[in-house]
Amino acid sequence: MTLSFSDRIRTCLFSFDQGFGEYRDESFKDAFVLYLTLLFAFSLLITIVIAAGLVVFGPALEIPAAALLFIVPAVFLSSLVGGIISLFIGAAITHLFVLLFKGTGGYPETVRAACYSMVPTLLIGWTIIGAFITPPYWGMAIQVFALHEFHGISKLHAVLATFIPVAVFVALYYLFIIAMVFGTIMVNAM
Repeated sequence: MTLSFSDRIRTCLFSFDQGFGEYRDESFKDAFVLYLTLLFAFSLLITIVIAAGLVVFGPALEIPAAALLFIVPAVFLSSLVGGIISLFIGAAITHLFVLLFKGTGGYPETVRAACYSMVPTLLIGWTIIGAFITPPYWGMAIQVFALHEFHGISKLHAVLATFIPVAVFVALYYLFIIAMVFGTIMVNAM
């Protein structure tokens, strides 16, 4: 049985903690089509918001009107392509940890979990309020329950498979920032 878009969205937003058991037999295609549909809408809406901001504030920032002809499509395409690429890369990294914890599902199940984890962000993350309402923790919680269900791993292992890559990324990000700051200090001191 294939569930409707609205059923899957409702589960991700309001009842993900009750599990993704009914999604276990769903195909990769179903989850990916949901993700692509929401990503397309998100990309379109974020492009409209940014274009409106550029129209309003562009003259004050001395952005030529002709540049908008390149900036606006670039925002849309980078959001769309970046969303697809980051989905598969993020799922690949998460899947390494799922394998470490002896998950029974394959890479497509991890991608399905990642697709569902992005639902809140794609629905309301394009708004200013949405950026505060949908912190990444909501999506990570969805991913934990989906990984638990799709891979047959414990919730603790699903939490670890979700949070370890994020913690490593954040640590590397801050190490990069620290290295850049100290590098700049060292160059200026010479």
